[in-house]
Amino acid sequence: MTLSKLAKFAWFNVIYNIGVIVWGAYVRATGSGAGCGAHWPTCRGDVIPRAPQLETIIEFSHRATSGLALVLVIWLVVWVYRAFPKKHAARLGATLSLTFMLTEALLGASLVLFEWVAYNESVARVYAVSAHLVNTFLLLASLTLAAWWVSGGKAIRLKPMRPESWAVLGGIFAVVLLGISGAITALGDTLFPAGSLAEGIAQDFEATAHFLVRLRVYHPLIAIGTAVYVLILARYISENPPSANTKKLAQLLLGVFVTQLVVGGINLILLVPVWTQMIHLAVADTVWIVMVLLLATLQATPAPELEPQPV
Repeated sequence: MTLSKLAKFAWFNVIYNIGVIVWGAYVRATGSGAGCGAHWPTCRGDVIPRAPQLETIIEFSHRATSGLALVLVIWLVVWVYRAFPKKHAARLGATLSLTFMLTEALLGASLVLFEWVAYNESVARVYAVSAHLVNTFLLLASLTLAAWWVSGGKAIRLKPMRPESWAVLGGIFAVVLLGISGAITALGDTLFPAGSLAEGIAQDFEATAHFLVRLRVYHPLIAIGTAVYVLILARYISENPPSANTKKLAQLLLGVFVTQLVVGGINLILLVPVWTQMIHLAVADTVWIVMVLLLATLQATPAPELEPQPV
């Protein structure tokens, strides 16, 4: 299938935003979130920082790439609205993308303005990071659906829900929970690094340990439970596919989720170096995108009993 220029641009938006998200993880992992101080949208009171330190350069570069992401999404919305008629699904996807891009910017601004960055250990930061993660997932889902619909994907049927769709929806909620626990764990690893794997495990079970340290133990458990569910589900759909697209996506989900588990294990063994954290997040975003597309294709494919009957 040959993609139009608009479709290529829509998919570029998806890929570019994954890059912005991964760079945001680098900002957090290096403790550079306060590089511009408690200033937004300026950086230490300047539009462009003068004589910046390394932390300022890292934070400012993230803001610059995020700003470009907003411009690209606005461009996408204008292009989609010019190319597609009213009530077309692509318009909905583009509009939702812009909506969640704006809320993404507001959530990012709140982290800076309330100083929930760098080495802040507050409960408020945990809630803010969790909300940021959920919004990021919604942004990626909207961008993905916009690109899929621009590329010729069929509109989603909200009712009735296929049994497989309910199962995938359950997996999507599990992945969101896994993502939130992963974000909290990554924050704890950044603020309270361990010298060895054994030391890190011992810290997790210390009664006097900081709550962010004690919460780290839940992420591997949630990951194992989610993995068992998603892998069984993907295997079932790949063997009983309602369409060729769902089979391909189910097989892809199997591959990327196994990759995510391997990367997660390496990340843990190597004591969460920044580069493995970034790869781990990129693969997690890929898992999310594939699950969104799988649900979309399932709901775009009529169930057998819903197919038109010959007269």
